[in-house]
Amino acid sequence: MKKILSVFLSLITILYVCSFPVFSLVSGKYSYIVENGKAVITGYSGTDSALSIPSMLGGYSVFAIGEGAFKNNKKLTSVILPEGVCEVRADAFYSCTVLSKITLPSTILRFGENAIKNTAYYNNKSNWTVRPEGSGGSGGITIGGGQETIPWEFIKASKLSYLYLSTVLVECFVEGAYSVKYETTVIADGAFSGEKFKECNLSSNIVTVGARAFKDCVSLSKITLNDRCRIYDDAFLNTSIYNNPSNWINDFLVIGGRAVASKKDTEELVAGDGITCISNGIIGTKNVYLPESVECIDIDAFSGKTSVIYGFGGSYAESFANENGFKFVDLNDIMLGDMDFDGTLSPNDYAIYHTFITCSHELTKYEEMAADLTADGAIDAFDAIYLQLLINDKTATVKGDVNGDGKINGNDYIFLLNVVKCSCEGIGENYLKRADINSDGTIDAFDVIYLDLYLHGKVRF
Repeated sequence: MKKILSVFLSLITILYVCSFPVFSLVSGKYSYIVENGKAVITGYSGTDSALSIPSMLGGYSVFAIGEGAFKNNKKLTSVILPEGVCEVRADAFYSCTVLSKITLPSTILRFGENAIKNTAYYNNKSNWTVRPEGSGGSGGITIGGGQETIPWEFIKASKLSYLYLSTVLVECFVEGAYSVKYETTVIADGAFSGEKFKECNLSSNIVTVGARAFKDCVSLSKITLNDRCRIYDDAFLNTSIYNNPSNWINDFLVIGGRAVASKKDTEELVAGDGITCISNGIIGTKNVYLPESVECIDIDAFSGKTSVIYGFGGSYAESFANENGFKFVDLNDIMLGDMDFDGTLSPNDYAIYHTFITCSHELTKYEEMAADLTADGAIDAFDAIYLQLLINDKTATVKGDVNGDGKINGNDYIFLLNVVKCSCEGIGENYLKRADINSDGTIDAFDVIYLDLYLHGKVRF
């Protein structure tokens, strides 16, 4: 009975520990969860109209305003977010209809879609900037006091109208070309989504391009990025940039050396030479291959199920993998013939090789490194022969059964002839026993002749 009770209590403990992060905690009028050791506000039960959010809850520093945390609050008129808050997530203040003043901290790095939509701030036309038709350029005039009569439809229909909150570009309606204001630091999630324009120049101060920021901007064919901004998932999905094959290097969409998107629904992603940075939100995949040219990887770049990073020893990819808990495979240590990179030679390796030889599979750069077994710079049938020798060398020892299939026939003659042509060296002892037909300690043309004579009944082994 005591043993059963002990097991039961252990299970309860495990379930409690594993489930704890999903439960909301309460501190005063705030509910929150803990993510990576920091608080994310999930709700507010107070009735204050002017609110200054605390920087600490339950001993945890406040990192984010969670999704829908203050949604539909009809009393809140002003809110101040403390320094240290980095994210305002989707719908955080959605439909807070009397909220007219929102003060953001300098630490803000991410602003969610519809976070302040249908607030008094959002609905106040004086907070929007409009460029009148025919004014040219990307500058604008701010609609100020006393001009509330300008129709809301005009703002949406104008050639350029945009809404800022501090240095965050919240939303923009635009046609033609657009240069983001120099002071801008964050482009909100979905800020430009679905708009009709061809070019966009981002300022050098931008640190974040949000998720889906330019999604479905089908005419967008040119964008200028700075070297340090983080770009989140699907930021350029279904743009002219995304849909242009010339902008893809292997499996990655590349803008100015930065990988900003990847192919989806794949077990493997291969980054081509010349990619210098991997952005946030790359689709999760089992294996990622990175060249030595990669110099930076955003902390959330490999989401989901990524388990192995392949790269070169001493590279940035190796240090990133080690620091963030990924398995790292040094491509300098690739075993010849190990086409699936599992550390062993097996029929699966030959199957991969065979699909390439029959033109049904294109080898990646890293597969090619494992595939050139004869070290002649070409991937051909001789390498396939060599690979089969290596795989079969483990068991078969019957003299004359060169290909290790358990039979001595014309296939062995053809196989041995090709082996001699490709000058395969370094094969193990079992192969030597099978292929040294005349028992002189070497594999050469004389063995081919001797095997031919054997097959025609002229000699015996």
